[in-house]
Amino acid sequence: MFPNNRVIEESGEVGLEEERRLFYVTVTRAKDELYLTYPVINYQARDGEVLQRPSRFLQELPKDLMETWNVRSVFA
Repeated sequence: MFPNNRVIEESGEVGLEEERRLFYVTVTRAKDELYLTYPVINYQARDGEVLQRPSRFLQELPKDLMETWNVRSVFA
């Protein structure tokens, strides 16, 4: 879950840049393939069900290296 909202709230722009650096390190360590996923709904004890969106950092990745899939659960 990049960026972590708590880090941004506590550290502002410095926290956002650290989250971006961690995301970059994570993505560039993949050897052959990398699958980035996110839940449509994330249950949080404090806030209840929260709709999720893809990370803003995905927009910074080269489009020619990505393939977007739409996966639906068979249990929904």
